[in-house]
Amino acid sequence: MSKLYKQVEQTSKVLKTTDKRMLDLYNIIFRSIHDENILAEYSTMTRKLTFTYGKVKQNIELLAKNIIKTVGKKECFIGLHGENSVEWIIAFWAILKSGNKPYLINLRQPRSFSEGILNTLKAIAVIVCNSEAEYSIKTYRYSSLSEAEGCDISINDSDFANEFALSTSGTTLKEKICIYKGEELSEQILNLDSIIRINPRITGPRKGTIKMLAFLPMYHIFGLEAMYFWFTIVGSTFVFLNDWAPENILRTIRNHEITHVFAVPLLWHAVEKSVKRELAQKDEKTKKKFEKYAKRSLKLQNISPAIGTKFASLVFKNIRNKLFGDHICFCITGGSFIKPSAVELLNSLGYPLCNGYGMTEIGICSVELSKKPGDRMLCSIGKPFDSLEYRIGNDRQLLVKGSSVCGNIITNGVQISKDEWFDTGDIVSIDEKGRYYIEGRHSDVVFGDNGENLNPDYAEKEFELRDALQITVLGNEDNSKLRLIVRIPKNLIESQKNRLRDEIAECNAKLPSVYNIAEVKFTFDPLMEDGGIKVSRAYVKKAIAEKRIKLFDLEDSERMINDGDDSEIKQIVRELFAEILEIPIENIKDDMHFLNDLGGTSLDYFTLINELDTRFNLRIDFGNDYDLESLGYTVNHFEKIIKELIA
Repeated sequence: MSKLYKQVEQTSKVLKTTDKRMLDLYNIIFRSIHDENILAEYSTMTRKLTFTYGKVKQNIELLAKNIIKTVGKKECFIGLHGENSVEWIIAFWAILKSGNKPYLINLRQPRSFSEGILNTLKAIAVIVCNSEAEYSIKTYRYSSLSEAEGCDISINDSDFANEFALSTSGTTLKEKICIYKGEELSEQILNLDSIIRINPRITGPRKGTIKMLAFLPMYHIFGLEAMYFWFTIVGSTFVFLNDWAPENILRTIRNHEITHVFAVPLLWHAVEKSVKRELAQKDEKTKKKFEKYAKRSLKLQNISPAIGTKFASLVFKNIRNKLFGDHICFCITGGSFIKPSAVELLNSLGYPLCNGYGMTEIGICSVELSKKPGDRMLCSIGKPFDSLEYRIGNDRQLLVKGSSVCGNIITNGVQISKDEWFDTGDIVSIDEKGRYYIEGRHSDVVFGDNGENLNPDYAEKEFELRDALQITVLGNEDNSKLRLIVRIPKNLIESQKNRLRDEIAECNAKLPSVYNIAEVKFTFDPLMEDGGIKVSRAYVKKAIAEKRIKLFDLEDSERMINDGDDSEIKQIVRELFAEILEIPIENIKDDMHFLNDLGGTSLDYFTLINELDTRFNLRIDFGNDYDLESLGYTVNHFEKIIKELIA
């Protein structure tokens, strides 16, 4: 049993004796026994930086005083703008401590949308952390507020605010604000006590500290409740990313010995794709060996999770060393549909990946907590937490009620009265063991011309397309047939296009006839809003209607630019050289060295690798497969490597 197991139990007992206000949560999180614990950790180019709970608490108290001194008001909303950082955490608590209420600005939404919400909330100011942003109301830089001299202002506990606001994902740009109280958040946190009784592994290693990768935005309900509050309550460490390049994410997980990764399917699908891509380049003997060990790993884990995980760590050592390393204790996916194949692969490698469920309006509601990967691979969302109840409505839609559900929702400026049961709009089923399964969104259902109701998720999960950047399946214009939308790189070469056609045909053939895709369209445009973390059908439909997503047939995508005798690949590489190094394309010759001749840095070089990986949908492993010193860093060099990998 980990040392945190009893700590969670003790913390829950303490929280139950309080009024469960935000002040009570603050006092528990920043109690003296946590003072020396590391709250935040991240790497610079030369070293690791850390911040203790005690130091963060000092900064919170100073910033709260300066907010009072500068803003001069209480019981008002103040916007909090910023990505995950220790400064964001400090500002969140300082706003509350100053007597005001934070609105957690969703940076994935258009600025005009956030401005509207600030107006609805009658916010008096915005605090901006680690970025440049201006709003129509008074905007303060975190750095200027935190560097101001401390003042003699006294802060009373009675002034500590008890509310914070989030906005939903906004894919339909319908303004919806959820205002949570400390009591509702506390009920959510108290669920952790029963969660660890079902699966103690969530409390981390027997010795050592939980280290959570701060991957999910804290202005999302998943990131705020499950990632931050579940674990800050017991003094855990949060490791922040300095960039979101795939290799940096994996390197951070390994170097910082991360124990917990909570993420949306986007990350897990990328990992699955990377492993399968590398495996596809191996000989048949290696592939069969992998399949054999993967099945054995899952079988052993179903019998004894500890023994099975140890087996996986040994037989998949090389793969794990390139992925997450050996310190991962628990992973959760949530936010959108995940492919069962991704859950199977991650679990076979010894990484316990569980599927969860929640919404901004109802918080985090359930997670499949089985210790056996066989159960996790069913991709259920588990059973509702203690603070909630589930019920299936007349249209098979999931209804939720409970003490952790948001009690104050404002839609388009109008406060919505709280019904006993909240209709999620998700279509669900339940098995004989009481586990729930998400089968799709009611708004996504396609009404087939034969009268059958078709669930796009059922079809979408079959499509494994190596050269696609994003995909979604949804209804056509009259919502009578299924349509596949595929986002592709602008510069796919002909062999990749042919492979894409073949893969689509093969995947479609696996589907029941009623679920066959009637229409396939392609686009170069993202299938999610800028900075989004999941593909939303509602967003895609709206963007198609507004011509922000332009669709075409694959045959019409010939937009390659040929320059003399240049190959398609060579032209793409040269364009990337020019873009990254910010030099005219005509100055780049095929045999010029990226570093020595063109002045690139090592950081520029890794940016180039990430761009080539994305553009050609490849995994270029220079460290193991290619000798850079002999081949050089030239356009010719990259053309040769890319041709080999595509072939």
